[in-house]
Amino acid sequence: MAVDVTIKNKGLFKKELKLEDILIDNQSYGIMDENFRLEEGKKGDYTVIFNKNNICRGYELSIKKGEVNLSMPLPTSDDDITFFYEYIKVICQKMNTKVFTRDEEEVSIDRIQEFIDLDINTSEQALKQIEENINNGTYENMYIFGALNPISLGKKELDKIKCNPKKLGKLLNELQNIDAYYAIPKIYQKPTNELFGTYILTENVLSILPYKPTLLTTKDLKIEEWYIGFVTEEKLSGFVPYKDFIDFVKKEKEYDSEHFLISTNKEEIEELLRNYKIEI
Repeated sequence: MAVDVTIKNKGLFKKELKLEDILIDNQSYGIMDENFRLEEGKKGDYTVIFNKNNICRGYELSIKKGEVNLSMPLPTSDDDITFFYEYIKVICQKMNTKVFTRDEEEVSIDRIQEFIDLDINTSEQALKQIEENINNGTYENMYIFGALNPISLGKKELDKIKCNPKKLGKLLNELQNIDAYYAIPKIYQKPTNELFGTYILTENVLSILPYKPTLLTTKDLKIEEWYIGFVTEEKLSGFVPYKDFIDFVKKEKEYDSEHFLISTNKEEIEELLRNYKIEI
């Protein structure tokens, strides 16, 4: 679910816009990798723009000759929604227009407060639907894609949010402001054609890892085994089965419903490798 906006230049002289022409204070940007993590500072056909002082879900931006296209995912926070429409006002001013297209309807900037209220209400309803789907067992958890990385919502997170977009924004901002590496899976094929997956954990680097390895894309792939590799002194030291790693380490610092925070030192890694190291 998203709100799609197009703003066209109404000025007499239509210069070709660049991202730098329409950036405002407190904005950061980047592009998403294949695992929905932001590569900050990079530009692409679709660039993610977000408020760096209040990180929620952000929105996608693309620039064509004479027009700017924006897409805001819902549900999101009321702050993200307000920021989105204030940014539309700024772009309209730069492009000498007082109208824009919202979900295929041409509208005036005078209606912006109406749209803010509408999108906040839509976000509330979407959060209620997510909560219902989890409470009735349709899903155990549901992913929401933040501006920096995915967040898995389960019952514990939804109890904090209480179907309130402002509380959703607070939770996503808190989680995405943690200075940690969001680990991603890599898939490989054995000579026997079986697929296996790996994660990498570097010594003394706070990392976000899943309790149970999973793929957000290509979910139809059958992964036979999962492993985790360790980097010590900037070198790959070896791999252990992921299930043995999970049984061995402490998982006291929860990140979200499917992930935990962990930092391991060289001694802990060496003990894991002594006990469980395998060749892959």
